[in-house]
Amino acid sequence: MLVLHVGEMPFRHAEDAAMARQLGVHAEHVASGTEAMARLCEDKYDIVVLDLDLPDVSGQELIRHIRAAHLTVPVLAVAGAMPARSRAQVLDAGADDIVCGLCEMDELVARMRAVARRRVNRGRSSLRCGGVELDMASREVRVNGVRLALSRREYSVLELLFVRKGTILTKTTFLTQLYVGTDEPEMKTIDVIVCRLRKRLAMAGAPAVIDTVWGSGYVLRDPPAAEAVAPADWDDAVPAAVPAWAAGALAAA
Repeated sequence: MLVLHVGEMPFRHAEDAAMARQLGVHAEHVASGTEAMARLCEDKYDIVVLDLDLPDVSGQELIRHIRAAHLTVPVLAVAGAMPARSRAQVLDAGADDIVCGLCEMDELVARMRAVARRRVNRGRSSLRCGGVELDMASREVRVNGVRLALSRREYSVLELLFVRKGTILTKTTFLTQLYVGTDEPEMKTIDVIVCRLRKRLAMAGAPAVIDTVWGSGYVLRDPPAAEAVAPADWDDAVPAAVPAWAAGALAAA
């Protein structure tokens, strides 16, 4: 997960950040609410982990600003001991969950994942783009209803594209999220995986869902309806635009 960490808690020490990274979390840190709003308007995060005690604005007020700006990023608030009434006010302001008191890093990361899952496509485990359907519960991909076999890395790349559909993802983002806790390969590894993934999707009948944004990365977009192609032996197919009188000549060639 790509996390925007606002304030001091819970990553107070370098050891906390290192452990979070081992658990699959890449955290970018800002100290104030002002910095947080600027970053949220520029980048797309899986979740915001927010210390309610900020130097320039209360955490509760920052949550209100986030929701007033129509930002749907999940927010997990973190605080010391709080009465039930104060916790309820934070949730009513727009937080998705709140953690009070001491919390071990593995539990915190589990809570972050749970909050992020609830927000992905309004909690649906099945995502769709054109004729491609991805089921995150079973980790299966279907193209026009037919199951498509993918490697673990190919599925992970496609899942990340689906979860952030319409958002340009850099190669660094893929490396950070797919190879966390291991030695990251070279950037060109992502190009190779995407190339293989495109070929598999195209052969199954979905040739135009992953776009390359030169100099930036890759993005998943719904293809125009006219570009949907049924699985077929393309070498034998006759383009629809070819006149009937020419079809026979093409077949004989």
